[in-house]
Amino acid sequence: MKIINEEILKGLLNIFKINSQRIEVYGKLSETIYTPELQQHFKTQADESTLLLNELNSILYQSFENSESPILYEDSIIDQSVFYFGMARASNNPRTVMVSCQFGDEFLMKAYQKILEFLEVKYMPSLNDILTKHLKSIKHQKVNIENLLLSNLTMKYFKIQ
Repeated sequence: MKIINEEILKGLLNIFKINSQRIEVYGKLSETIYTPELQQHFKTQADESTLLLNELNSILYQSFENSESPILYEDSIIDQSVFYFGMARASNNPRTVMVSCQFGDEFLMKAYQKILEFLEVKYMPSLNDILTKHLKSIKHQKVNIENLLLSNLTMKYFKIQ
C-alpha cells in the first residue's frame, strides 16, 4: 500500500517516532519496577510498540520507495507526546518516567485519532486496522495502569536507589 497524502505521511512518521521512544521508555520502566505484574505491563507496552513499528515500517517504505516526496524522518511533527517521552528518557526517577509515559500516551492517542479521521485512511483497511488495534490497546493499558496507581500500591513497586 502506497500513501501519497503528505499530511498522513507526516502523521505516520510522528507515530513511528513516538513509538520508537515508547519502546525505550517502557523497557526502562520494566527494568526499574520490581513487581512482576507491573514489569509485564510495561514490557507489553514496549512489545506492542515494536510490533507497530514493524507494521508501519513496510507501509512507510512502500510509500517512500521511488517517491519524489521531500518528507524525511526528521520532518515529523514534534508534539507534546515526543516531549513527554523525551522527559521520560532523560529521567532516572521511576515516578517521573511513569507519569511522563502516561501524558505521552494521552497525546499519542490523539495523534492516532487524528490520522484515523482522514478519509484516505478509512479506505486503507490494513492501515486502519493496524492503527485502530494499537489505539485500543493503549486505551486498555492506560485504564489498567490507572487502576494500579489508584489502588495506591505503586509506591512499594519502585526500587529505591
